[in-house]
Amino acid sequence: MITLVTYLPLYRIHEVYEYFMKNIEILRPRNAVVYIDNVYHEKQKEIISKVMPSNIEIKVGNWRNRNNTWLTMLRDFHNFNGEVMVVDSDNVVEPILTDIHDVLSAQSLIYAILDEEAWRRNPRHFLARSRKIGDIKLSNGAKPVYAYKVYDGSIRGMFRGGSVFFIGPKQVVTFMKLPDIELIAKVERALNEVDPWLRNFISDETLLGIIAHLMGIKEVPWSIASHHHHHGSTLGKATELLVAAAHYQFAKGLVREFKRKEFNKYMVKYFLSALINVKDVFGGLL
Repeated sequence: MITLVTYLPLYRIHEVYEYFMKNIEILRPRNAVVYIDNVYHEKQKEIISKVMPSNIEIKVGNWRNRNNTWLTMLRDFHNFNGEVMVVDSDNVVEPILTDIHDVLSAQSLIYAILDEEAWRRNPRHFLARSRKIGDIKLSNGAKPVYAYKVYDGSIRGMFRGGSVFFIGPKQVVTFMKLPDIELIAKVERALNEVDPWLRNFISDETLLGIIAHLMGIKEVPWSIASHHHHHGSTLGKATELLVAAAHYQFAKGLVREFKRKEFNKYMVKYFLSALINVKDVFGGLL
């Protein structure tokens, strides 16, 4: 049986009741764990202990971004027995996920799930980097299975939008094998080279893509089996210059830790992006 996990900032704590408890009912995991970020005061911990359901384990911290939270989670997962399924806190899985899990967990080290709403909108950005590898037959039909390329260091990948590292859809990510502790520590040191105020500009899909790549995984299988109830609390779009600066700093740290040419490509991509976006921001003043 799986361990079911979600993670969220303190201000979205209501999603545990709105969505995560439903996922527990559907999946019936061996145990359930919630990671809550932005917790730094004893009174906060006291309030959390009073309002959280008694049948889930609560872990708190003040990581202040999704990626440092993920690295703590991945380290903790080594203390869990068996497979670990991480569900985004604003998602409710479909019951068919249990059947999909039986198939994909036997075939891969990591698999991911896209939400139905994104699928209906035609997720071209995922499909452009994926190939169809089959279908999973279900009692009421079938679900397609795609394989997402986690690293794209091609010329095309260097110059199109998005990171050269990406895990693909991430409404659910399930681990049959975990990255080793030393790998996690090196990635964490690289991430900590990024200014704390910039770390939220690096998506956790990028972090997970890097980790999958370092585990020797070239493609991550994915299918469709959740519903995304978007929280809507994040306004606007990230400034491209800040995104580029965050990725550049992360890539620089990865080059230092791993000395691999693909991280040099990652660094060059965002160095060029920063130059372009500096021109766009300040061009009118020059």
